[in-house]
Amino acid sequence: MVKYKEVANEIRKRIKNGSYPLEERMPDQTSLAKEFHTSRVTIKKALDLLTVAGLVYTIQGSGTYIKQNALQLAESSIRIGQNVGLTAQVDESMNLENKTIKFDVRFPTEEECEQLLLKKEDPVYEIERLRILNKQPYSLEHSILPLSLVPGVTNDVLQKSMYDYIRNELGIVFGENRQTIRAAQPDELDKEFLQCEDDEPVLEVTKVMFTSSGTPLEFSKVRHRFDMVEMSFVNLNTEIY
Repeated sequence: MVKYKEVANEIRKRIKNGSYPLEERMPDQTSLAKEFHTSRVTIKKALDLLTVAGLVYTIQGSGTYIKQNALQLAESSIRIGQNVGLTAQVDESMNLENKTIKFDVRFPTEEECEQLLLKKEDPVYEIERLRILNKQPYSLEHSILPLSLVPGVTNDVLQKSMYDYIRNELGIVFGENRQTIRAAQPDELDKEFLQCEDDEPVLEVTKVMFTSSGTPLEFSKVRHRFDMVEMSFVNLNTEIY
């Protein structure tokens, strides 16, 4: 494992066991660099990962702090052992269709800049797709990808497997990812495209996926009908990185 990920994992363990109290300032980057026998650049990359994971935040001129809900996030954030899309997960006997609802290029929101480590002038794709499994609505996917990392996405790509395009056509090697899963009330899009009732919750999976070099590649929120979810599709691992 590369050094900055080792440092990030160690800091995460300290957050989890209370070595760094919630809402208190962490040791500065110079002190951490000396402790871990590495450079400030490595420490910054480790803290950037923890920021994307939602565990810490930085106040310019003051330092880095542990978020109040960091312990809960450290427990609930999970990693999938292999980055494959739904197309690769379903059985060959199943019929999978993709319906593109929205496909735009725009500038990122503040949340998207934070999750993908982007500047506000860096363009991104905004993609909304309905996945239909065996003629039944399965999931509604909202994905944000940096245009600079994933050029050339077209509607034809979205009708097939976007992950296959990224991996095979662009030659990008997937790294690890962080996911948080929660039950949520259906919104208007869920009711329209997933055919949910007002009192029927959906399963929301929020994900940040990284390349093998640790660069954030995708920020997505996927909402599933509970009655269509097959947990056998997902191999969960309790590590965050």
